[in-house]
Amino acid sequence: MELMEIDDEEIYINKNLTMEGLINKDLQRKKKPCRCLTLCLGLLCAVLLAGNIGQFIYYEMISRPTSADPTHASYIQGDRLQSHDASTEERKQLEARLSNLTKERDQLQRSYNSLTTQRDEFKASLNNLKSERDQLQASYNDMHRNLEGLQTNHNNLTASKDQLQTNYSSLQRKKDELQTLFTTLRENRDQLQSNFSSLKNNKDQLQRSYNTLSINRNHLQISYNSLWKDKEVLQTSYNTLQRKIEQLQANYSSLATVRDQYKKKIDKIRGMPCQTGWRKFDISCYFVSTAKKNWTLSRQDCIARGADLVIIDSKDEQAFVNGLLKSGQNAWIGLTDSLKEGTWMWVDGTPVTTMFWQPGQPNSYNGNQDCGETVQKSPGVGDWNDDGCFSDQPAICEK
Repeated sequence: MELMEIDDEEIYINKNLTMEGLINKDLQRKKKPCRCLTLCLGLLCAVLLAGNIGQFIYYEMISRPTSADPTHASYIQGDRLQSHDASTEERKQLEARLSNLTKERDQLQRSYNSLTTQRDEFKASLNNLKSERDQLQASYNDMHRNLEGLQTNHNNLTASKDQLQTNYSSLQRKKDELQTLFTTLRENRDQLQSNFSSLKNNKDQLQRSYNTLSINRNHLQISYNSLWKDKEVLQTSYNTLQRKIEQLQANYSSLATVRDQYKKKIDKIRGMPCQTGWRKFDISCYFVSTAKKNWTLSRQDCIARGADLVIIDSKDEQAFVNGLLKSGQNAWIGLTDSLKEGTWMWVDGTPVTTMFWQPGQPNSYNGNQDCGETVQKSPGVGDWNDDGCFSDQPAICEK
């Protein structure tokens, strides 16, 4: 029985020695601080400030009128130059504000790119931590396999112990020799026990390091989740600002169109008097063709004369056009819905805002009436009617 105790102690010491040797690896890692957290918060504040500035500019812009009332007194010839100057000043202010908003958008883009770079760095740090975790898992698996090998050796030694127990009677005479050997083994055991204690202390220290690394990893995960939420908030703010920029661009395009119209009218005011056979009204010259042609050929004839089919945008102009025609006469005007059925547009692409349709018109009779004509009426300012574009009749040109 004394021999069995010696064998058990030796097996236990060897087993623990092997296990402690397997896990004696350097697992210390340094914590990577979140150095960019302060920078990210600063960038978030800058983005929110830029959003507020963009919102202020947006509401400042939509509070201004974008078009003039066709019946307003600003259409009188004497006030048109003053309206043009005011429109030019507003356009310059809009361009300056658009330039500032563009700079703020570029600054926001740079901030967003910087934040994206920092997010990628945090992702790389997370991948490194996962790689280290996989290495620890591999080390643990190796240690587990070695433990199973030691368990197999232990089982083999147990079988040998049983065989030695069977042969105990024959080995009794060697007791003294074994006693000496036992003494030596006891000394070795004490030495191994000392080594074991040292290895155990190292293991405990490694365990504490591992726990610290695990806590640091959890902190990094929390920081990563917070940064991800901040990124989503920034993305939402960026999308909102982008939509505001697009709306401002649309407003700018509308103002540019109004500016071009004013410029065209001013050019007409400064132009030469109407040619022979043309009648002048306001800032335009009008001509009633004597030849009867369809709508397309009539427009080509007006273009050849340096004009186009008439565009009527006020009651006074409609009354003037009505006075150019004979009683009950019809004439083509620059009105059509050939591009989209039911959507009437002038030949310059502008929508119809002031209408003088006859009752029940336009009705697109038989689905083949895509061109507009004015019908002379006295007294009155005349009416519009839709007719087939193939009909031959006079036309009214305007330039």
